[in-house]
Amino acid sequence: MKRVPLLLIGSLIFDSLGEFVCPSAQVQEIVENQNAAAVWQALLRLRTTVTVLHTTAHPDDENEALLAWLSRGQGVRTGLLTLTRGEGGANLMGPELFDALGVLRTEELLAAGRYYGVDQFFTRVVDFGFSKRLDETLEKWGRETVLRDVVRVIRMYRPDIIISRFRGDPSDGHGNHQAAGVITREAFRAAADPNRFPEHFAEGLRPWQAKKLYLAPFRFGGDDREPPTVEIETGTYDPLLGRTYREIGREGLSRQRSQGAGQARAPRGSSRVALRLVDTVLPKVERETSLFEGLDTSWLGLEKLAAPA
Repeated sequence: MKRVPLLLIGSLIFDSLGEFVCPSAQVQEIVENQNAAAVWQALLRLRTTVTVLHTTAHPDDENEALLAWLSRGQGVRTGLLTLTRGEGGANLMGPELFDALGVLRTEELLAAGRYYGVDQFFTRVVDFGFSKRLDETLEKWGRETVLRDVVRVIRMYRPDIIISRFRGDPSDGHGNHQAAGVITREAFRAAADPNRFPEHFAEGLRPWQAKKLYLAPFRFGGDDREPPTVEIETGTYDPLLGRTYREIGREGLSRQRSQGAGQARAPRGSSRVALRLVDTVLPKVERETSLFEGLDTSWLGLEKLAAPA
């Protein structure tokens, strides 16, 4: 029988507690990261070995309720990859534009992430302003440049599940959104190909194949064209946290004041996030009862990190 070393268990407990309990010397800790709530969330993280990565184009594109549910409700190691820093957007609160706005929106997203409970990543591409066309965005960004950066994050973070905010077609609206969807789909497979971007291996990275890729579509054009594979209830009240995951996520979103989200509040009640499975290396099914269906979420599942991709 396989055994998990006690030293590893102790290390994970310490790391889990440290993320939620250790106070910052410069930032006042939020309520969800204190006292009994912090301890409970640290213990939740010992119940699963799953890692999820959510991809978007700009700060404030993220599905905030989903992120809070994953990290704070399920104890999942959760990452947010935002391709740009929002340099080309509007500023409803001050004079900062372009590079200065990118710095401001980065800080706002990092503040929001404290509520979501996520690790954050960015690529090197720039939000150059509104674009209606996918080809324009990929030309200005450089398709291989942004793909290389996304593949690098996947190989470094090693998610079991990737959730794209965007589909990669005109229904996404903004050309940056379309590009984020297209690149995420391509990176899902490219990250496992040793012939793609082998320069990463000099950094100690290895090919990595995520198991499932979902869409959490941003509804610009009305109803989704296909039924969801799984639905997640983010309106559940958490008695230890004192509110729903949707409310926690919306509180984080409200940190992004330059985009007019400062008054964002989430009403109580059911709030479902519909996800559609669009690629997988597991047997594909039409309907799932759980986002984690088909995955080994146990401690023995840690061996995936030592095995070849």
